[in-house]
Amino acid sequence: MFAVLAGSMAGVLFLLPRLAQAAPFLALPLGIAGLFSATPLLAVRISGRLPHAGVALATALLLISVLESTESAIGFTVLFGLWALLAGEVLSRRRSVIAAAVAGLAILSIEALLAGFVEGAAPIEATLRTPQVQASFDQWAVQAELEPAEAKAAIERVRTGIVALYPALSVISAMTIVAFNAIAIGRLVQRRASASFPKGELLLLRWPLTLVAAFVGSGALLLLPSLQQVAWNGLVVTLFLFLLQGLSVMTFVLTRLFSNELIRAMLVVSSLLGPWAILLSLLGLFDQWFDFRSRFIRAETPAAP
Repeated sequence: MFAVLAGSMAGVLFLLPRLAQAAPFLALPLGIAGLFSATPLLAVRISGRLPHAGVALATALLLISVLESTESAIGFTVLFGLWALLAGEVLSRRRSVIAAAVAGLAILSIEALLAGFVEGAAPIEATLRTPQVQASFDQWAVQAELEPAEAKAAIERVRTGIVALYPALSVISAMTIVAFNAIAIGRLVQRRASASFPKGELLLLRWPLTLVAAFVGSGALLLLPSLQQVAWNGLVVTLFLFLLQGLSVMTFVLTRLFSNELIRAMLVVSSLLGPWAILLSLLGLFDQWFDFRSRFIRAETPAAP
């Protein structure tokens, strides 16, 4: 029964962004809600078995097919279903939200890169040529007080840069989807106070030092003109991963400074706006060496008598 309910909830969450056409002012919250479509499938695996997750996925696919189309059901499978099944299995076996998120990230990133390999840069180029995006570019040019010729050249450089970073942007999109669902599952596990899961696991997220090596290696590739596009994509992906670690560090500190969850949430969201996101990436990078959270843990550990 819970599997059917979870599958129905996953299908509804996936379809929610479609309501933005009728209520454009709700486009942002509906879009964000849609990103959590994998959470009900993952929740089934906290206490359920793989067949239960299969029932939940089948229920979601049936609901989406009936209410919208078979193509949308296939899209749900690619965007949420496949990686949620694998991540759910890891979650059940390892009892680790981070391990499950890494498994899901690997699957969804491979899917994104394969789609980019098959389709090329045509989808992103078509998106950048749409009237809505062009209007945004024109508005930016007006605000920047650029001459028409100068604005056209600048916009074209921005388009070229975005197309060059398309692989990295695809992987970051996959990371964002997985991260949202990992946070939701982490909160659910925390509220259930399950003893089989590590307490506050996401607050202690720390990537292995191999990520630092990947970051340095990507920077070194900038010295080779023929590999600069690869280098920039590598830098963007590694910096985003360090951003996640920086968010973990910041949230860890905020939980010890503020007891109100709303205040903590507002501060976290504010930190992602403007240039603060770059500072969070640097915080995550420097945490590899200084391990800021260990200082708090040592201070909170009572001395032995």
